[in-house]
Amino acid sequence: MESPAPAPALSFPPQTFQKLSPSSYLLRHLQATPPTRPSGRSPSAFREPTVHTNSLSHAHGSAVVRTGDTAVVCGVRAEILSLKYGDGKSQGRVTVLRSNEDEELMNDEEDGGEGELRSRNLIVTNLELGTGCSRDYHPGPPSDFAQTTTSRLHRLILSSTSSLISPSSLRIIHDDEIKAYWVLYIDVLCISLDGNVLDTAWASIIAALRSTRLPRAFWDADSESVLCDPEMKLGLQLGPLCFTASFGVVSTGAEEDGEEQDGSKVVILSDPDEFEEGVCEEAVMICIREGGTIARIEKGGGLLCGMEGLGECVRMARSRYETWEKAVRDAV
Repeated sequence: MESPAPAPALSFPPQTFQKLSPSSYLLRHLQATPPTRPSGRSPSAFREPTVHTNSLSHAHGSAVVRTGDTAVVCGVRAEILSLKYGDGKSQGRVTVLRSNEDEELMNDEEDGGEGELRSRNLIVTNLELGTGCSRDYHPGPPSDFAQTTTSRLHRLILSSTSSLISPSSLRIIHDDEIKAYWVLYIDVLCISLDGNVLDTAWASIIAALRSTRLPRAFWDADSESVLCDPEMKLGLQLGPLCFTASFGVVSTGAEEDGEEQDGSKVVILSDPDEFEEGVCEEAVMICIREGGTIARIEKGGGLLCGMEGLGECVRMARSRYETWEKAVRDAV
């Protein structure tokens, strides 16, 4: 009598397990020897960036940056903001009470020009998620994620610690008096989203600003207005370069010799993709300035990453700075 055939084994492709139990799926990869992420990268590996500038013909500066499957386009457009003083001496869209404010702003460089940029609203930043950039994106009003990322990018631009844009390059002066400003509209469009859009968007802003060329603007006393010389293009006066590096932190709950360790093992994932961002319990962002100094640290989501972990993030961020700097300098 023939024995009954064994029941077929129940098996699923890895993608199914990834959707059913994403946390376990990631942890199984990290608990392997050596630890490997689902994408095949090691925990400390970053995705290689590509940078192209001057891709938009109708913008004063532009850049296309891609890291892995995350790709963004940044365009910089400039408009002239004329000042209309309380004495009616100048014409323009904005009325500013005549006082010693201009002189104070021009002489006060301790904050890196942050006060002048903020008070005049000289930088307008926006990030938009393009239709089809991600399977989780739904057309409609800006999502909380897009608005939060826009706010973070805007803070980085205006932060006195980064000192990215010098207000002096935006002033239009006549006889030591500010007559008008250039206002920069920085728009970032994410055309493909696979995690860590902040680092990619920030690099695109840096590259676009470095490629920006504005016509020479001057005050014409006869017409009492600002005129531009389209034949003479001037670049922006930018501060030292600075780049961000983002990390995800996850606890593996690893065990050794059958006994739980004193505290779960913490793994830091460099440049997390979209899947890893959804699983990680904590996020860390390090902004490194030229020379290796720390410009900004953002940390949220938990208490897994202590001082030792932050030190490791800083070390990797400094290494990542060198990669971004080379890519941007070669493109501009």
